[in-house]
Amino acid sequence: MAIPEAARQAVLARVPPQNRARHGPATVPRTLFSMPPRYAPANLLPPYSYVPGHDLPHPVTDPRGHSYSAAHGQPRGALNTPTPFGHVPPDPASLRQTIAALLAADPLWRYALDLFNGGWYWESHEAWESIWHALGRTTPEARFVQGLIHLAAAAVKIREGKPAGVARHTQRARELLGGSRAAPVGGALSDPTGGHGESPDDAAATLGLSPDSLAAVVAELDAYTPECWHTSRAPVVRVVASELRLAE
Repeated sequence: MAIPEAARQAVLARVPPQNRARHGPATVPRTLFSMPPRYAPANLLPPYSYVPGHDLPHPVTDPRGHSYSAAHGQPRGALNTPTPFGHVPPDPASLRQTIAALLAADPLWRYALDLFNGGWYWESHEAWESIWHALGRTTPEARFVQGLIHLAAAAVKIREGKPAGVARHTQRARELLGGSRAAPVGGALSDPTGGHGESPDDAAATLGLSPDSLAAVVAELDAYTPECWHTSRAPVVRVVASELRLAE
């Protein structure tokens, strides 16, 4: 199917002028045509996904970067600041259920899911890192979010063309996400009924994410075989077909 010229021009208009000459018809980002349903549709997506070694500017260290203003003295809006988690129940079960409920309504958490699902892996890594800090970095909940950070890092390594990095980050993600049925060895789900019977406890253990969707992402990264994604200079490329979903 031919890409409409108007759509291609709309994408190119979002790329920094000095880089537009490199973006021909074949490099229009997949995301423009296959973006999954969004959790934070009112929030604008970045004009490109950063990949180290590619030609687009670093989002926060380069003045041309898409997040430079937010990182250098500009007021921080709701998307930059995760929900505070200071007043939560002390017992572990209630704690996770409460945090899952807070995250389900948190703009940054929902935006991070959009970023990951749409192919903005570096950016989702950064968003989850803010939440990881807010959760205390070493708490069980923070370690779970750190697992998501490693999933995003694995996807970035796919874009970089570094299979060893993909394997390393996927393994670390599995370790951090372990203990729930979301990330069993081999990515298989342990639902004896063969259905998708996700319980509230399952969802609480995965901070409100669908365990099945999380398992699908881990399994897909586990099964990754080297492809030439790193040769694409498209602003955005989805390299993980599976999507992270909130539990229903």
